Amino acid sequence: MKKHTQYLGFYLIILGSLVLMSTRLHALSGYNSLLLTGLLLIVVGSVVHIHFIKHDSKY
Repeated sequence: MKKHTQYLGFYLIILGSLVLMSTRLHALSGYNSLLLTGLLLIVVGSVVHIHFIKHDSKY
């Protein structure tokens, strides 16, 4: 399980990107909640990814 949790940030970034792409492809860009959800997933994913990189580092 730990092997998959270290990629959680990366998965969140991919999911946020997919949400933003789906709003563009389906002409749903007028819905701010979907756009903000995609943005928040990318930001949280970036923070989580950086946290895991720093946590796994030996320095």
